[in-house]
Amino acid sequence: METNLYIKVGSGTKTKFWKDVWIDQSPLRDLFPDLFQICGNPNANVGDCWTEQGWDLFFRKLLNDWEVEWVAEIFGMLGGVIINANARDRMLWKHNKDGLFSVNNAYRRGLQVMAKHL
Repeated sequence: METNLYIKVGSGTKTKFWKDVWIDQSPLRDLFPDLFQICGNPNANVGDCWTEQGWDLFFRKLLNDWEVEWVAEIFGMLGGVIINANARDRMLWKHNKDGLFSVNNAYRRGLQVMAKHL
């Protein structure tokens, strides 16, 4: 399902690490369902998983070899994420350069979608 919104993470205090769409087109729980099943806190915020030393993911059991590969894949995805303790998390509209929703842009977006289906 395509969504028109995305989350720009600031401090990570309002964004759910596993459950929100913030790093890819799907929540991490959908991309890595087996890791989600063993994560220590399925409701953790992004900020809960970040320390000054880097990402700190907690799992309820020791990882198998294939699970370690999945964690490495997550870390690869997280490599470009910057956490800013002084910024707030924001929900943005992806069809406008500045991320702000406007009725005018929504109307134009609706016309574009309708034209594709004609």
